[in-house]
Amino acid sequence: MQNPNSYLKNLSVLIFVLLASACSTTTHKEQTKVVHLLNGKDLGPFYSFLKGQGTTNDPYGVFTITNGVLRVSGQDFGYLATKKDYSNYCLIAEFKWGEKAWEPRQKNARDSGILVHAVGKDQVWPKSIECQMIEGGTGDILVVSGAYLTVDGVTKGPRIERFDRPGRNPWKDELGFRGPHEIEKPHGEWNTIKVICDGNTVAISVNGHRTLAGTNAIPNAGKILLQTEGAEVFFRRLDLYPLQ
Repeated sequence: MQNPNSYLKNLSVLIFVLLASACSTTTHKEQTKVVHLLNGKDLGPFYSFLKGQGTTNDPYGVFTITNGVLRVSGQDFGYLATKKDYSNYCLIAEFKWGEKAWEPRQKNARDSGILVHAVGKDQVWPKSIECQMIEGGTGDILVVSGAYLTVDGVTKGPRIERFDRPGRNPWKDELGFRGPHEIEKPHGEWNTIKVICDGNTVAISVNGHRTLAGTNAIPNAGKILLQTEGAEVFFRRLDLYPLQ
């Protein structure tokens, strides 16, 4: 009889392979439907939310576009959110860390994230499923503020809980941290994250490395958010490819 843990691990791999195949084999017609969330000119597809500032009020210029690249300064906590809801897509993002870090995380690992299926009221950590971006742990998944996800037979939620990507630990919350099995590029280089959302499944890869795949996602549609969480980060690509 097959070991249950081995079966669940194999199932997770199968989920990811099937979803990745769906993303990579989109037809030419589907490719032409790509949504360039970064339009290279302005932040038209988004609105901002910052702690203490509310929505569409960014007095410090936390979110700016220069030469087609989005800079998230990291000052203050909050996010840039799409105005529209999305489901059933492959999202490809290219990011790199900047140099600036802010209190209270000035000496901690650079931290940000891409949140999918965000619903409900605007708040610092809204109900959503997060593809974690943090030095030494990019590719983790967090379920946030009422969300649920099942990975390898383990369901987490409704509190803020984390699924650690394989090879992440031991981990230290310190600026510039790189783990023993690091999958991020060296600091200052561009990284590619792929987030595949298909029905109630979510799968993530970082620089071509499969990290985690989950099922039974609640919610399974919503806004896409880019966090500001104490560290400067740049995005040069944020492309959404519909799967259906």
